[in-house]
Amino acid sequence: MGLGSVRSDHLTGLSCSPFQHAQDTGVHLLVDAEYTYLNPALSLVTMALMMRFNQSEPAIWNTYQCYLKDAYTLLCADIEWALSHGLCFGVKLVRGAYMEKERVLAKSLGYPDPIQATWEDTNHSYRRLLDKMLESVGETRPRLGLVIATHNEESVKHALSRMQELGIGQENQFVCFAQLLGMCDHISLTLGSAGYSVYKSIPYGSVEDVMPYLVRRAQENLSVLKGLRTERDLLWRELRRRLTGKRRQAV
Repeated sequence: MGLGSVRSDHLTGLSCSPFQHAQDTGVHLLVDAEYTYLNPALSLVTMALMMRFNQSEPAIWNTYQCYLKDAYTLLCADIEWALSHGLCFGVKLVRGAYMEKERVLAKSLGYPDPIQATWEDTNHSYRRLLDKMLESVGETRPRLGLVIATHNEESVKHALSRMQELGIGQENQFVCFAQLLGMCDHISLTLGSAGYSVYKSIPYGSVEDVMPYLVRRAQENLSVLKGLRTERDLLWRELRRRLTGKRRQAV
């Protein structure tokens, strides 16, 4: 079933009380993406919920994995679908984290590899979807919202540059940046200090559930490791500055 055929009656049997409560309390719900064989069903439910709750603002958000070859086509089709139905539309952009398993599954079942061929191809895809969403936000705000979920400094710098070009200011609460708590906190702090909307994602659950999630996030974006080294260097620099400052005061 294509997303274009989603109707409000597809919500029959789906309990909407948690979603209604979230909307009543001003909480936005971001639905994560999964493996390619699960994504169509997840997107179908997400779009159906959008029809119910995204009338006045993007309350329900969908996630797009930019390491998928068809990500740009899917995003463009979904933007057109949402706007044609008079809905607000929320998008969370990620690079993606199931590369090896997706390739193994594609090979075992004999269908084309759905993943971008190289890391640079994924970076290009992320920038392409990012540009598309920022341009759409600039044209239709506040009907569209964007969460730029990345630990990649170059992606953040590009987003800031494009926001400035498109006249999307820091005060726009429907364009925000997201990083995991404890990863690339220097990026989050810099963005927050400059007045941009930032949220820190906090994985919650058992060690068995959380650790694989964190490993996938590190695999998803190789720049996380570079970011950790940067944070280490910044912390040592600040520690030396404070220790040196204290010695000066003692003298």
